[in-house]
Amino acid sequence: MMFTRILLTLSVALISVNSFAYDAHSCKIKREKLVQQLHYAKQYNNTQRIKGLERALARLDQKCAVYVAK
Repeated sequence: MMFTRILLTLSVALISVNSFAYDAHSCKIKREKLVQQLHYAKQYNNTQRIKGLERALARLDQKCAVYVAK
């Protein structure tokens, strides 16, 4: 009983941590999508969108600096 309880708690904790994790692949995909949206925003001169996307890219770069080499 105690063993299954510990095992269940441990598995839930590991799944929770993994769902919020960043890795090189997910960072690369997120960055590519943001860069593409930024390109479209610049193409249509959408200044508010450009500012927001640049902030999002900066945050992503900060969180993914460990995983993605520029």
